[in-house]
Amino acid sequence: MDHPTKKDNTMMDCGRQLKKNPESTKKRVNSVQTTILSAISNKELNLFLCIVCGNILRQPVTVKCGHTLCMSCLDKMPEKCRKCSQDVEEEQFRVNVLVQGLIEKWTERNKLNNTDTPVVILVLHPRYVLRSGCAGFQYTVDISRKISTKWKKSQIFDLSHPKRQIYRKLSYRRKPTKHPAKTRKENQRNSDSFGKMLDNMLIELEMTVEKALRDSWECISEEDLECLLCRRCLADPVTTPCGHTFCRDCLTRVLDHRLTCPLCVSKLSVGDYFRGTTAVLDQATQFLFPKKRPHQQCGSDEHSSDNVSVFVCTNAFPGVACPLYVNEPRYRLLVRRCLESRSKTFAMTSLDPSGAKLMQYGTILEVKDAISLQDGRIILSTQGIRRFKVISRDEKDGYDTAKVEHIYDITPTPERISGLVSLHRKVYTRAVRWIHLLSPAALSEVERLIGKMPQIETDWLTLPDGPSWTWWLIPILPLSAQLQVGFLSSTSLEKRLRAIDKMLEHMKVRMQAEPRKDSVTYTANDDGMVFCSE
Repeated sequence: MDHPTKKDNTMMDCGRQLKKNPESTKKRVNSVQTTILSAISNKELNLFLCIVCGNILRQPVTVKCGHTLCMSCLDKMPEKCRKCSQDVEEEQFRVNVLVQGLIEKWTERNKLNNTDTPVVILVLHPRYVLRSGCAGFQYTVDISRKISTKWKKSQIFDLSHPKRQIYRKLSYRRKPTKHPAKTRKENQRNSDSFGKMLDNMLIELEMTVEKALRDSWECISEEDLECLLCRRCLADPVTTPCGHTFCRDCLTRVLDHRLTCPLCVSKLSVGDYFRGTTAVLDQATQFLFPKKRPHQQCGSDEHSSDNVSVFVCTNAFPGVACPLYVNEPRYRLLVRRCLESRSKTFAMTSLDPSGAKLMQYGTILEVKDAISLQDGRIILSTQGIRRFKVISRDEKDGYDTAKVEHIYDITPTPERISGLVSLHRKVYTRAVRWIHLLSPAALSEVERLIGKMPQIETDWLTLPDGPSWTWWLIPILPLSAQLQVGFLSSTSLEKRLRAIDKMLEHMKVRMQAEPRKDSVTYTANDDGMVFCSE
């Protein structure tokens, strides 16, 4: 009689232990059975299934939330989607062209004996046979050979032994040991080894099932899942009511210019901006091409610390609110990318009248709130956070980008601090008096747009941009855009305070000459300063 090996001893000890405890045996078998079935049916390896009937899609239709069902299942669909419970709006549904083409290609590739019926999928037992095409793994001769080879190479059981030899080894009884404690420890180790063997079985089964599924869909190439506009792998695919699929970023950029489908010119609506991601295509792309990275989406954080997108509009200032009304298609794209980025920031500069397109100095803005209107326009509430200087500029998708460096105030020397504090107190007092001379209507409009005048910070000497109230004052002073840029480029707080003091003194003289002292109205003067009524 052959003597059992260490692995056979492990199997015999586990067998004795399970025989003594039948309840444990039953639980173990049920656990294995449940896990095996879960590896096949619950791992979301099924592709292109209808959310209503569960069969492979026939005449697929994608609703607004992004889920897809058969055309014949539309009548069975309630008012809310079965997957996400969102309302299903009534519209003229059309077949999803891309999904239909992929399914037809898969059906042609997997016909059984040149018939219209796909081959039966891979199953564990006839009792658990799924409907044809539900999971997409077929049991062909080639796959059967691969499974047999993988199973024979498995280290779990040595199938080269005949059953009678295995039975003979299992029936072999060892002499009882004189150390019960040692036996319990050995039985525990054997039980752990048995559990590891079952885990290895499930891992190999899962890999085999997944490989069978990939072999089934190997007829689908990366070119089949390309966007018709950018000719790259679909990123966040969206299907229009007319049945055509594009990347979300590509579709929204088209809708910014015209509310029509870019392929068939069917009429679309503003609501198509917010259509859900087509789930079956997104799932297929991630499963079939997991190593294929889609191109950069609009939600990616494309800004680095020194390279930002530039909104050319007006001058903004650090710590000051800047409300914006976005209408141009290129700036709608810029704002969408900003809102979907981690930083939610972009650069703001004014237009350079000399022809350089944008000023050399500006302010980084952070989006605090955004309201999207029904026609696609956007209302932004932003606030300046830091100043910058443009080093070099470029262009991307119609809007400007720039490599920038941040600007900070120079720290005053100890011997100049006392004079700076005295100057700051003087200018602040004069500014408050001038604010009180404004008419209530003008002051109310200023506070509505950029907020109330900030209080003096306790650490204003160490702030990188100086006290906030100085920047709040600059946009309401009658300064031209060039003079405002001069303030942005200054790194000396003392120079800015002296310039503000000079401007307030000049305005005091002008206001004393006005017939009405309770209001402030200015026009262009000989100094080239223009009051910005907006």
